[in-house]
Amino acid sequence: MQTLIFNGSPKKNGDTEALINALASHLNGEVKIISSRSNISPCIDCRHCWQNTGCILNDDMQEIYTYLKTCDNIVMASPIWFSSLSGILLNMASRIQMLYTAQYFQKRALPMKEKKGVLILAGGEAGTEIVPTQTALIIMKFMNVHRPSVAKIYSLDTNNVPASKDQAALAQCRKAADILNRSYNDGNTEMKGQQT
Repeated sequence: MQTLIFNGSPKKNGDTEALINALASHLNGEVKIISSRSNISPCIDCRHCWQNTGCILNDDMQEIYTYLKTCDNIVMASPIWFSSLSGILLNMASRIQMLYTAQYFQKRALPMKEKKGVLILAGGEAGTEIVPTQTALIIMKFMNVHRPSVAKIYSLDTNNVPASKDQAALAQCRKAADILNRSYNDGNTEMKGQQT
């Protein structure tokens, strides 16, 4: 099983990372995390991908495009900034533009496995998760994430209770990992049964 995690927080050992770790530590298979420490530039709106294959920017995202074709799960994790996804996550996600333009401008679907999705948001207060949830689900759609997502995990009192101590959110992370593991195992068992 292959899982790609977008970490939208610049903070090491912060609330978002605590929830990512709670999920990732229970996931089977390979886990790849991209973050503000990855060499990924935001989209520059050069429009190369409107008529050409691929993105003109040569950075770590080239490897991620390849990984997106075959990975099983996508996790988007972000702190909530001004009731939105972090600028860091939006910068990384802007590079999904290439997938959008292939489908809508060039009228060709890129070969990409259907994925399971998990959304993780950490914020200071309830109610701020509405807009970032909607935005994240739209971004995930263009990475061929099946709806409904496996889980939407919120820790929304981080001004008072760090996510690392939010027992409900941590339990949801473990449960989401169990669902992803089980779903992958069930899918592989089913495929083996069809081959025999």
